[in-house]
Amino acid sequence: MGGVIMDELKNIDTSGVTNLNFKIPHRNWKQALAEAYVLMTTAMRGEVICIYGPSRAGKSSLLQELRNAICGNPKQNLGEMPFVMLEIDNNGGKAAFSYKAFLLDMLELIQHPVYSTRNADSWSDLTKAKRNERATEVLLAQALVEGLRNLKTLFWVLDEAQHIRYAGKDVSASASAMDAIKNLAHKAKVILVICGTYPVLQSINHSGHLENRKHDVHLARYRDSTEDLSEFIWILDSYNSALELAPSFGSLRDCAELLYRGSFGCIGSVRAILYRASVYAALEHTKISLDHIKRGLKAPNQLVTAAQEIRDGERLLGEAPCAVLDDVVTGHVAIAKQKSAGKPFQRKPKRYAAGNRL
Repeated sequence: MGGVIMDELKNIDTSGVTNLNFKIPHRNWKQALAEAYVLMTTAMRGEVICIYGPSRAGKSSLLQELRNAICGNPKQNLGEMPFVMLEIDNNGGKAAFSYKAFLLDMLELIQHPVYSTRNADSWSDLTKAKRNERATEVLLAQALVEGLRNLKTLFWVLDEAQHIRYAGKDVSASASAMDAIKNLAHKAKVILVICGTYPVLQSINHSGHLENRKHDVHLARYRDSTEDLSEFIWILDSYNSALELAPSFGSLRDCAELLYRGSFGCIGSVRAILYRASVYAALEHTKISLDHIKRGLKAPNQLVTAAQEIRDGERLLGEAPCAVLDDVVTGHVAIAKQKSAGKPFQRKPKRYAAGNRL
């Protein structure tokens, strides 16, 4: 049985599958790159630059391009780290954002001589790890500031910064964490670059001090205006040449509206849809058809959270309402919560009439 399954898997031709892993220098991405480059190369130490936009817009690749353009090879000078970038995650208790865990991640990243738990062979040192558990946040923060100064860091970049919103149930918890990070950057005399999706704006917006000191770079999606849709079509044409489309399908222009509604104009989401379509085509040993594109789309209920996040973010920025987002959010059908079945032998007690007992 196992041999038959393996033979079936070997018969799948994956050469036609493409993940479209190449950059398209489209308008919004190039504009955001240029704005961020000018700000980062002219800002004074202690200032804050915030790069934000919807998920799958290309923010992380933008940061990599900025590092290459500004610093070149970040390891060219031993003992110096002019560009330090950390991807923030929720590694605190109950998957929450922990300020102390964040500080330890930073000290690990810069390979602090005291608080880094890695040995020369890259294995963790249990003794150091236990000592770090006893260290206070104040002590770790001081060590981080000294480390950034000694490494002559100029740019401190925090990617996926929207995770800071999980610092607590109250928005003020994430705002206080943002303020604390801003103070560390000021003490270390570095340019702080915060990058994330729209929820990061809500955390910053509740800190008036930070809001007034940051410079914005908006990596926006393509909206449903004539100018934006024209650029969106151009991007589809760029992907069109990299895909094996069925002759009866024509081109991606023929399903532009379908792709737009399934991606909200976010180019990373378009790429993901087309990648899944190429997978389905490879499984059927055919070229990509319209049916494969439709199967690559997510169901409307799966897009509600993303649509709500984009709508709230654009509303905060004063953007006009978008009918495509509104249709998904307002047309959401809540999944009925099934009534849990009772446990056996746990029925509520019932009083029976005399002489009528079981």
